[in-house]
Amino acid sequence: MKRPYLASLILLVLILNACASPQKEIDISGNVKSVGNTVSVNGTTTLESDSEIKVQIRELGADTVIQEQTAKVDSEGNYSLNLSRDKREENQKLVVLFQPDEQSEKIKEIYGEHGENIDETSAGIFQYSKGGKEYAGIQMFDFIYKVVKGSTGQRTFLTENFNNPNEQSDSAQ
Repeated sequence: MKRPYLASLILLVLILNACASPQKEIDISGNVKSVGNTVSVNGTTTLESDSEIKVQIRELGADTVIQEQTAKVDSEGNYSLNLSRDKREENQKLVVLFQPDEQSEKIKEIYGEHGENIDETSAGIFQYSKGGKEYAGIQMFDFIYKVVKGSTGQRTFLTENFNNPNEQSDSAQ
């Protein structure tokens, strides 16, 4: 009598495991170009088509969002947008975000409403809270240099850690 019960239980576990969403490793890369008042971000990602990537320009120190736009990932994994920069005489922080809770239902099904299906080895993975709930998302960074007279602009790329070249490290002191 125990064998049919045990076989049924094993079969149920196998079915449930097959239905569980697999962990998805996410990669977001991008080139950043700054000329005058315009900051352009063009990149590729392993995110599914129609995923939304939020791009923010923030003040250094206060981390206040100055400018924000959203780009949709196309069918080939590309995204692109241009931001207007009013405070070009100041150095700023660029943040590129994928937040599962702000996605369409179709995208939430893939990555989980709370990001529970994002592989923890994904570059730029971070934890955040909203309304008392915990989420996992992806964030990438770049340092945006101030524009000075005679400047030809900036060509850099996104990294998973924010590095402010104006701050001295403890080892340099």
